[in-house]
Amino acid sequence: MLSSQPNYLRAGIVLLDPQSGEPRDAIPLMINPQTLTTQFEIKAPGSSDTRNEQMRLNGPPKETISFEAILDATDALERGDQDALDFGIGHYIAALRSLITPSKKQLLDNDALAKEGKLTIMPMIQPLPVFSWGLRRRVPVKVSSMSLTEDFFSAQLNPLSAKVSMTLQVLSVDDLGFDHPASSLFLHYLGELEKQAAKVIKPVPDA
Repeated sequence: MLSSQPNYLRAGIVLLDPQSGEPRDAIPLMINPQTLTTQFEIKAPGSSDTRNEQMRLNGPPKETISFEAILDATDALERGDQDALDFGIGHYIAALRSLITPSKKQLLDNDALAKEGKLTIMPMIQPLPVFSWGLRRRVPVKVSSMSLTEDFFSAQLNPLSAKVSMTLQVLSVDDLGFDHPASSLFLHYLGELEKQAAKVIKPVPDA
């Protein structure tokens, strides 16, 4: 977006078609978060008296990524960026909200079907988000929570600075199934972790 560090890779969220897995859109972050917090919930068998069970895993851990990102229009305003002049950072906030909000068309279409008696429950399928953090961490996710704090406003009350806090659940092959197109992203991510771990994990030499 509007990073003052153009040589740095920018983190962001790529949106995949939920059926084909093909990239459709992308929402880059203005400024890369300074901190990522990752929480793991281990998937292991329940309590058992069998000793071998203590070392078993039922699958990849449930992985949750949390971060805070800063949205700021200062650099763009100084450059005379028309979108920044018109919206401040409101258009970026709207883009992030689209990750968790059905579209106007989806809501109206569902309402029309309901009035015709053709609808009982029809979930509104959204594009599949992929969290992109460098070349080795690109994982399918779903947004678990999001909060926005707007700090400064223009004379037209357009937000000029804000902090967004997001929590993303990584979707593994257990969540998507091996046949889902996005599962290859998770497996590639896992493979990269194994390659890096191999740089550290070495055979114990014979005594």
